[in-house]
Amino acid sequence: RTRMSLYYESSGNGSRNICFVHGFTQTGKSWIGAANTIDNTTSTFIDAPDHGESQGTSLTLQESGDAIAKIAHGMVLIGYSMGARMALHAAIQNPQSMTGLVLVSGTPGIEDDSERAARVQIDDELAQHIESVGTSVFIEEWIRQPLFAESEFGDDEIQDRCRNTAASLASSLRMCGTGQQDPLWSQLHKIEIPVLLIAGSRDTKFTAIATRMHELIPQSTLSILDHAGHNAHLDQPIAFGETVNTWLQGQTHSKQ
Repeated sequence: RTRMSLYYESSGNGSRNICFVHGFTQTGKSWIGAANTIDNTTSTFIDAPDHGESQGTSLTLQESGDAIAKIAHGMVLIGYSMGARMALHAAIQNPQSMTGLVLVSGTPGIEDDSERAARVQIDDELAQHIESVGTSVFIEEWIRQPLFAESEFGDDEIQDRCRNTAASLASSLRMCGTGQQDPLWSQLHKIEIPVLLIAGSRDTKFTAIATRMHELIPQSTLSILDHAGHNAHLDQPIAFGETVNTWLQGQTHSKQ
């Protein structure tokens, strides 16, 4: 059994405690730039299971949710893509743990059984592909997907992603791919904390998902960022920060 604890780093000394979880192939460092656009924060950056310094810790989505909730206790939890799926598990499985939830390009999972089974197959084939071509070839392929068509990736970011071994990335897909996610749509109405849903306007699939989630989560706010794709917070970090700051200010006022 692998260790359950995940690696994380904290920085800043603001009064708002915010915890960040990155997407597939990234590490906690990918969040630093976008986190700096949020006011008055102490930021905690988690390396997700099988990523960065958490390589060697392989967890299911449920286990990931619990491990993240422990670290993010009393904080606002922000997750992107795979990290958003893990963050959603964290919030549903640990309802009293976090004070707020921000999901960037997140999904509660695939409802249709056959479609979900097909996705498991696709993810397993992709995992095998990563194992055969290696990380650096795969990362180049990954960032050239239509999903990231208009996005720019600097050398530093590509190098950071390449810290992840092929074996770790393959493990992540097999354990935490979208096909492995229990559909959480029927659980969304139970979320009692404030939720901010963010998607990029160019990412029509996840814009539609966010819009539907907004209808189902009681205390939710929907923000679609213009000129942004799937990695909305990296495409438009300033707009991302403004959206989160406005939402956080609203939380403060409503509590008083």
